[in-house]
Amino acid sequence: MSPHHYGWLMQNAPSPCSVFLSRLLPIERWALLVVLGMTLARLVVAGSTLLSADEAYYWQWTHPLHLSYYDHPAMVAYWIWTSTHLLGETALGVRLPAVLSSLAVSALLWDCARIAFRSRVVGAQAALWLNCTILFGSAGIVITPDAPLLLAWSLVLWALVRLIVGGQARYIYIAGLGLGLGAISKYTMLLIMPGIVATFLLFPALRPWWRRGHTWAAALLALVCTTPLLLWNFQNNFASFSKQLNHAFASEVAHPGANLVQFLASQVGLLTPLIFAFCLWGMIWALWNGGRAKHPEWFLLGTTSLPILLFFIKHTQSGVVQANWSGPVYIAGVITAVGSWHSLSNRSRRLNWAFTAAPALGLAMTLLVYFQAVTVALPIPVKIDALKRLGGWDELAAAVHQEQLAHPGTFLFTQKHEPTGVVTFYLPDHQVVFLNGGYIRPPYYTAADVAALRGRDGIFITRDKDDGAADLAQYFAKVTPLRKVRLHWGRQFSDAYNLYLAEGYRGGNFVQGDGQPGAFDAGIAKP
Repeated sequence: MSPHHYGWLMQNAPSPCSVFLSRLLPIERWALLVVLGMTLARLVVAGSTLLSADEAYYWQWTHPLHLSYYDHPAMVAYWIWTSTHLLGETALGVRLPAVLSSLAVSALLWDCARIAFRSRVVGAQAALWLNCTILFGSAGIVITPDAPLLLAWSLVLWALVRLIVGGQARYIYIAGLGLGLGAISKYTMLLIMPGIVATFLLFPALRPWWRRGHTWAAALLALVCTTPLLLWNFQNNFASFSKQLNHAFASEVAHPGANLVQFLASQVGLLTPLIFAFCLWGMIWALWNGGRAKHPEWFLLGTTSLPILLFFIKHTQSGVVQANWSGPVYIAGVITAVGSWHSLSNRSRRLNWAFTAAPALGLAMTLLVYFQAVTVALPIPVKIDALKRLGGWDELAAAVHQEQLAHPGTFLFTQKHEPTGVVTFYLPDHQVVFLNGGYIRPPYYTAADVAALRGRDGIFITRDKDDGAADLAQYFAKVTPLRKVRLHWGRQFSDAYNLYLAEGYRGGNFVQGDGQPGAFDAGIAKP
């Protein structure tokens, strides 16, 4: 072959990307376009909006890192620490792990659905559907413990479906790793276990796994991964375990009916109505047909979704259930929604219009939420706009900074954790905001820091709706109002905070020791 002919072949040879795309089905190309497009949109939103109070609170956990924390395990802090050391302490630096994990979850769910239903179409559509929900669209931007939880949950389901269908032992180790990493992400990971155990007990073909060394080695791997969580609780009188157990088994409260309606409405809204309806149907279908047709992989998807959703519905009778708590349910829920539809005969698909419209409606609603988050252009009353939690924190931090300049040497404190992180994040020097009262000292300052506050003046930051300045008189020589700060979401007032000058701190208002309850700085244990 002449050099000229060789050069011509090289210039006209198809690129690896074009070869890859040519092998995809049309629906796979569409799904890939949506997944990558939504990832790009998440990057834009993540970098152009303010942190929420919870996100900044988790960012505080990285100063310094701990083995675990009172509120949640530590994985979210590890992610944020890594990202901010690479990109700096910016909104995108804090949130990048959530964006990247959403891409990884999409890939795992895509392959999990493909394997479970032996269909490339089901795999692609399931990934597309997931990315067309507001719930997943939010989890792919806002960095909370849900981000690592969803990734670990997806990894476990993917590995177990691969194990059930193919039988290779290596996948049980991946499942064990996912369970361990999920456990140090959020306690919700425990809810996947009953469904896994039930599946491997009820299906005779899977029971031999209980007698194999691989299973118990994988269980040991999961346990080793939880070492930081176990060690922190051992060192702190099992404070986090106690909190979660008390929360999970709380006694009945008033308005259980309202809690139930609020939770179900949030699921319909965040999944988008049609996708939620198909997910509910799919989860029921997977449980029934998985057992009847001897498909343990379908049954696994059903047992790790519907029973957990029912658990949260029951939990509404003892307290308010936040909309995002049930997020992992819909990993399997979306797979079963798409898979069950394609398992129906053509005669049974009377709602084909709804199946086609579901992702289109979901995508439109999700993009509308992104548009509002970046522009605040839609005339939505601030009382019903959930995105308002992203607005005004830089205004509050600027006002606090001005008062500190006017009152040199003052420390900052507040009565609730919400403003601690955002004020610290948006202050020029990231000064610590202390938390008065409480049962356990937050991890972002030390007992020595608390001891050094005696005799100093402080600036008290308190929300106007639950102003707690009247309670400070016993701890300070004098408390004087400074100003009211109005926070904005777009052109609307979204909230208001009051600032007070608290002079001559006497002690007794801040937790100094570890454990639950911790000792206060005056040496008085909380009753």
